[in-house]
Amino acid sequence: MKNIFKGKLKFIIILLILIILGLAYYFSHANSKEKIYTQDYSYMEVKKTDEIGTLNLNGYIKANNPIGIFVDKKLKVKEVFIKNGDFVEKGQVLMTFDDDESNKLNRNIEKERINLEKIQRDLKTTRELYKLGGASRDEVRNLEDNARISQLNIDEYTEVLNKTATEVRSPVDGVVSNLKAQENYLVDTDSSLLEIIDSNDLRIIVEIPEYNSQSVKLGQSVKVRQDISDDDKVYDGEITKISRLSTTSTLTSENVLEADVKTKEVIPNLVPGFKIKAVLQLKADEKNIIIPKIALQSENGKYFVFTIDSKNTVKRKEVTVKNIVGDNIIVTSGLNVGEILIVTPDNRLSDGLVLTEGDNPNSSKEEEAAAVPADEAEVVVN
Repeated sequence: MKNIFKGKLKFIIILLILIILGLAYYFSHANSKEKIYTQDYSYMEVKKTDEIGTLNLNGYIKANNPIGIFVDKKLKVKEVFIKNGDFVEKGQVLMTFDDDESNKLNRNIEKERINLEKIQRDLKTTRELYKLGGASRDEVRNLEDNARISQLNIDEYTEVLNKTATEVRSPVDGVVSNLKAQENYLVDTDSSLLEIIDSNDLRIIVEIPEYNSQSVKLGQSVKVRQDISDDDKVYDGEITKISRLSTTSTLTSENVLEADVKTKEVIPNLVPGFKIKAVLQLKADEKNIIIPKIALQSENGKYFVFTIDSKNTVKRKEVTVKNIVGDNIIVTSGLNVGEILIVTPDNRLSDGLVLTEGDNPNSSKEEEAAAVPADEAEVVVN
């Protein structure tokens, strides 16, 4: 009986010890807080800037004033050496015409010259006979008139021959477009044989969505690159013209305004129809405090952000904002220049919370790489 009592007592003591240890562990952990580390977030220093963000735009290359090639009389095309899309150099022969017409004119000129030479010989003889009384004054005048008519015929045939093209040469360096003439094609004087798009007279067009049109102004900086090219070079330029008429984009099917871009240097090997990409730098009329939208929190219709001081203490600050184009927000009050803003807040943050310096031992390497220490923060404007 005594042994049984001792056994029960020992069991009760062990049970009490386990209960005490369990309660001690519970209360010690219940009163401890989860550590939140500075490297869990990214930061930026609050500054004023007039650069309120960027706008990505689609665009294309457009011919400014294609040069139409015409002839002023009906001719038959003999050979065509080019096709649509070919690049041609100034002076390059593009096509030739059948020479039947020019050969006919040359024969007429030759016949008229022979006739004129005969008239001139007869006129010389008749003038001598007139002096001797062997010919009348009317005979001399008739031959003089015939000589003038023959010379006029020669001049007329020569003029037509000079206007009768035997070939077409390109007036500029450019690209062949709208080619109509083919071999054995009978030229119509009222329509062009083809068009040449001057390589030095191309327009760079960017399409501005209607809802962004108020943010774009003449003279704004823009960076341009070809959409599909081995050359990834970006060319600096500016907006030089903005259309006032809305049109439907051929690229996105949305309503857009077209704007002309002038680059500081010529983009090589451009062809009408080529697509381009552009990034437009948006600027405000005055400098403002601008922050990324992701830094902004809302509660009960009010907006707030979190900042951090030199002691890693978090402060919740109520702000007033104004929406702008892009991924940024203008802050009109509540933030001061020089404060360090927590750009990537989450629901663990609260006013007065002190962040633990260093890396979170439970975070992944990718998360650590994405975070920026507060003392290394710089302005980030997208």
